[in-house]
Amino acid sequence: MSNTAKDQYFLWQFSPQDEAKIRYQEFGQPNSEKTPILFIHGYGGMIEHWNLNIPEFAHEHKIYAMDLIGFGKSQKPNVRYSLELFASQIEAFLLLKKIDKIIIVGHSMGAASGIFFAHHKPEKVKALILANPSGLFGDTMEGMTSVFFGLVGSPLIGEVLFSAFANPMGVSQSLMPTYYNQSKVDEKLINQFTLPLQDKGAQWPILSPSRRPLDFRLDHLPKPCNYKGPAYLVWGAEDTALPPHKIIPEFQQLLPQAGAYIIPKAAHCIHHDAHEEFNNRLKIILDLIQ
Repeated sequence: MSNTAKDQYFLWQFSPQDEAKIRYQEFGQPNSEKTPILFIHGYGGMIEHWNLNIPEFAHEHKIYAMDLIGFGKSQKPNVRYSLELFASQIEAFLLLKKIDKIIIVGHSMGAASGIFFAHHKPEKVKALILANPSGLFGDTMEGMTSVFFGLVGSPLIGEVLFSAFANPMGVSQSLMPTYYNQSKVDEKLINQFTLPLQDKGAQWPILSPSRRPLDFRLDHLPKPCNYKGPAYLVWGAEDTALPPHKIIPEFQQLLPQAGAYIIPKAAHCIHHDAHEEFNNRLKIILDLIQ
């Protein structure tokens, strides 16, 4: 990532009683005539997970990236985390920066948050570029996975499992299945994902999807949803958690206009796992919509 990007923060009051300090970074050309881009990380992620992508586009575009509330270096309050909350954060950020229209590049849960925001505020979104989005799962959750999520959802067991997971060994074991090119899961990446787990309150956002899974799903949105603008699905062929042949058709019911691009030799963390191929596809998409 470019050394010129500095951490910036804003205080977000997201309810009459609650506020949180949110980290973001800015890159690129402030006077670019092109629509600005907002990169939104996935579950457990942070701005730095885009470090192989953002520099490729900063010479032509104004780019923003932020840590979702509860993740990265953003504050981690004990509140109800949900796609709705993340979408509200996107809206607050656009107001803060006086941005009328944005291109959202989102990964996994960040992509689902982008869809949720685009459904409710379609006039604010120029395009959605969705890397292995979560939120629609079809019948991909196997029996043992469902049992595991039920266990994590129980308060005492969830706390114990979080403690076992929130260390370099646990993070490594969690990241490995999300990469096809497992050499990318190196000490630097593991430390990058481990550090936020040491923060006060880190267990709340990490355990939320298993405790309230419906808060992280898109099933309740109408099909098609309200957003009718350009949309693109970019998927890793080897994503075993969200296999493209099962999940892409579900997202195309939500976004019938969405083109789908499957990148071989890439798994769930496609933008980092196969960054060159992902960046090439992103360039093609940006050329189409600018």
